[in-house]
Amino acid sequence: QFPPFQSWLKSLDDQLCSSTISVSKVRIQGIDLFGSGKIGFIKFVADAQHATGQRVPGIVFMRGGSVSMLIILRTEKGPRVPSFQDHSSYVLLTEQARMPVANFQMRELPAGMLDGETGEFAGTAAKEIREETGLVIRPGDLVDLTQEVVQGTSDLGMYPSAGGCDEFVRLFAAEKIVSPQELAELRGKLSGLRDQGELITLRLVRLSELWRETRDLKATAALYLWDRLQ
Repeated sequence: QFPPFQSWLKSLDDQLCSSTISVSKVRIQGIDLFGSGKIGFIKFVADAQHATGQRVPGIVFMRGGSVSMLIILRTEKGPRVPSFQDHSSYVLLTEQARMPVANFQMRELPAGMLDGETGEFAGTAAKEIREETGLVIRPGDLVDLTQEVVQGTSDLGMYPSAGGCDEFVRLFAAEKIVSPQELAELRGKLSGLRDQGELITLRLVRLSELWRETRDLKATAALYLWDRLQ
């Protein structure tokens, strides 16, 4: 049983009865397992067509949902200003090799897969922050940036690549006051779960420069929502 696939089938069934699109079969082409033996990814093709007879593209790379966190660090409290004007706050990024894009030093917001979970988003986000950065942030201190975007819909998050992948992303933000020494200790710190192949270096960038410092779309979306929801 792969929860993302079961969720996909349910969504499909809910829509087919009132849709002009039909699906005749689903052909599984490949399954990748994690070290624990759990299913990690599935590649399949859904044979679908419109009522006009035109084929609907149906190649799917399935991995399930994920969470990503915008962690803003300050050394003192102060009035909140738009991110592009905030030169005193820092954002914590992870730097690691990402083979799908052939980048050995990809800088991104801390993130992690939901492992089939679809309810306890904040708890999963807090767990990933602790595993990838060592910072302890309570789930209740996380701001769900995605909630206002998806409320009133059946969507669980935001879709970065809906043309080929089922992944939805739930974006969170947290502000934390740290001492100058704590800030210095985070810069260049090695982290990540080695038994899961994570070789992570932590990087700090000024909040006002985040949009220049990463090609991570999650960071751009989180930054926009952070400013928009203030």
